[in-house]
Amino acid sequence: MKWNRLAIAAAGCLLATGASAAPLDLSSWTARTLDFPGEQPAGNWVLGAGNTEVTQTVNADPSFFLNNQNFTKFTIQGSWQALTSSDNDYMGFVFGYQNSSNFYAFDWKQGNQSAGASFAAAGMTIKRFTGATGNGLVDLSIDELWENEHDFGDMRVLATNHGAGKGWVDNVLYDFFLDFNTVPGQFTVTVKEGATTLWNQTVNDSTFTAGQFGFYNNSQAPVRYAGFVQEGGEEPTPSVPEPASLSLMAMALAGIRFVARRRQ
Repeated sequence: MKWNRLAIAAAGCLLATGASAAPLDLSSWTARTLDFPGEQPAGNWVLGAGNTEVTQTVNADPSFFLNNQNFTKFTIQGSWQALTSSDNDYMGFVFGYQNSSNFYAFDWKQGNQSAGASFAAAGMTIKRFTGATGNGLVDLSIDELWENEHDFGDMRVLATNHGAGKGWVDNVLYDFFLDFNTVPGQFTVTVKEGATTLWNQTVNDSTFTAGQFGFYNNSQAPVRYAGFVQEGGEEPTPSVPEPASLSLMAMALAGIRFVARRRQ
């Protein structure tokens, strides 16, 4: 628990004081939309302000803007804002992203809303998606991506902050902080409005310990993501064979050499 408290304290300090590093250049990031047939169009991610901010401008199907870096053990923080006085849907981010059906998601719904067989409550949710094929259009459905109260299909709800007054507010600037796997098997999400902490949630889950980070938008426009700063980040360490596996490998190689000698 000591390390957990330290991670949360560090998150609060960084959000309160601001980061010293320069904002990330988003020009190498790429967009990906789960463009379900017969639903809404693909997302439209437009860079601005020296490539340190991006706005998703379309009321689109679930859409990601990804950093293309398979990283573990990092923190990232920035701000986002719904530039609108209409609609009430999802904005957020993904992390530990392996492919379009295996990732963690933080999403924030403004208002309660049913859609098909699913229900979305106002407030914040941390979810885990684990589709079998790795293709989100095959594994996932609109209902799985919309639901935020209960587990649904390949989606599991890991934490929620739902209820009256928990939705985001039009045109308000919010800050968030993510500490991903700096404590192994754990991540912390902190959301603030100015000096007020709206949510500070630590989750213990080691399904994905590395992966891409990206912004996430579902049926909501326009939303601007800006001023993101990352600290740390490293490629995951390749797995090393267990001693028993090494012994079997050595025996196999010895057998190959013995057969080769006999043939000679």
